Amino acid sequence: MTAHLYSQRYGKSRVRLSRITRNGPRHEFIELTAAISLDGDFAAAFTAADNHLIVATDTMKNTVYALANEHGVPSIEAFGLRLAAHFLETYAHVSQVTVSLEERPWTRINLDGEEEAHSFVASAGEEYCCEIAANRQATTMRSGLRGLRVLKTTGSGFSGFLRDRLTTLPETDDRIFATAIEASWPCANLCTDWLAIRQSIRAEFLRVFAREFSPSVQATLFQMAEAVFARCVEIDEISITMPNQHHLPANLTPLGLKNANVTFIPTDEPHGLISAVVRRGSQEAS
Repeated sequence: MTAHLYSQRYGKSRVRLSRITRNGPRHEFIELTAAISLDGDFAAAFTAADNHLIVATDTMKNTVYALANEHGVPSIEAFGLRLAAHFLETYAHVSQVTVSLEERPWTRINLDGEEEAHSFVASAGEEYCCEIAANRQATTMRSGLRGLRVLKTTGSGFSGFLRDRLTTLPETDDRIFATAIEASWPCANLCTDWLAIRQSIRAEFLRVFAREFSPSVQATLFQMAEAVFARCVEIDEISITMPNQHHLPANLTPLGLKNANVTFIPTDEPHGLISAVVRRGSQEAS
């Protein structure tokens, strides 16, 4: 039996890093996890046990710490671009680099209306993310966020949906709407401040969710995309996923009690899952 190596890549995953930027008494703090993958002239390591061109994954890990120490981490996007450029510039036999970064955001503690200079609180469950693919001809980047958990106790309904003999869901114009937003967008101009753009996108998600009546998760998702395009001219496409995390009214009738739409059972599964890719312009989805 013969075999040939069709494709290959390798790298280092789950490299954790935290970095302080000290600007006098006011500090900035970032915590991230990096993954690096290399493509290139590594076939002999697979087929002939020849490791002489292998960049050790331990070296990749050390590179993350060294570049962060020397140049700082202004954002995961800027740091990811620096990492990708480093591997292409340092190793002539590397043809492509993929860098994936996840940031656990920490926000400054605010006490009595004043921000603390060097104390932070974690945003539970939320992550910022980006992925960079770079070769010697081009670099592409995609930025995003996930785990943005939001809930509102009214201002949401669901009615007018298709009914058949298997439909039992009642229509409503007043329900709990809970979801964990995940979104990503291509970054056309790599030099743009994508940290600021992410914060603008996040703010539009929250504004639409909080202030607009939701006739369905689908409609709210599309409203969010429209709001993002109106505010952020830098992006022309956004992918959004929103699970419908149900809070079901508790049936208290067997207990002789009336539930006035105030007592619910949160359920993790099953849940609805709504996603779409929305692009700027008037062309409808196929």
